[in-house]
Amino acid sequence: MSSEPTVRRAVLKLSGEVLGSKSGPLDEGALIFFAKEIAAARDARVELAVVPGGGNVARGTALPHLPPYAGHTIGMLSTLINIVGLREALAREGVPTLVQSALPCPGVADMIDVWAGREALAAGKVLLLAGGTGSPFVTTDTAAVIRALALEAQRVVKGSKVDGVYDADPMKNSDARPIPQLSHQDYLHRELKVMDAAAVAIAADHALPLVVFEAARPGALVEALLDRTGSRIG
Repeated sequence: MSSEPTVRRAVLKLSGEVLGSKSGPLDEGALIFFAKEIAAARDARVELAVVPGGGNVARGTALPHLPPYAGHTIGMLSTLINIVGLREALAREGVPTLVQSALPCPGVADMIDVWAGREALAAGKVLLLAGGTGSPFVTTDTAAVIRALALEAQRVVKGSKVDGVYDADPMKNSDARPIPQLSHQDYLHRELKVMDAAAVAIAADHALPLVVFEAARPGALVEALLDRTGSRIG
């Protein structure tokens, strides 16, 4: 098997939860770790865009005392906080970045611009994409798939707390069995939960492969791009 990824361009959907710890929502060690993982993917000659979740800061669905629109907006803004942290960590690793957001923040992030994003990726920059889709009631999983299609990426890799897709929740069921590979349709038919169904449905329409892997294991990102770890959907 080749030691180099076969994908030229990919989108990393990074769960916000992996960026936090008991010490706070933005753990220094986690930021440094993921900056090194992203740098390693770039060194492997993969053009990488990153779409973070925001669950370590604020999850819109966990704010029932606010109107849903407000809660989801707070969740989208939380991803911008994560992007600022990742940008600084990547700068320490000498990795150039371009930050864009579906919710633009002058001086921090430009508005999403697909053409500028493609140019940045081709120039060797890591593209950091905040704000989800910019619309409430849409997950960052779906944002990652939409961005991948717009950027002409060949794959979405989802860095999660679990090491792949299981037939049941492995956090709740010790008998849960891993599923190394399945089709988009099979994933949807089984009503599995590790990745949002809307995201998988859109990926199915465009034959876009998805890989779910354990984000916090050293070297796992490059291995996911090599099809050596995690579960593949599609």
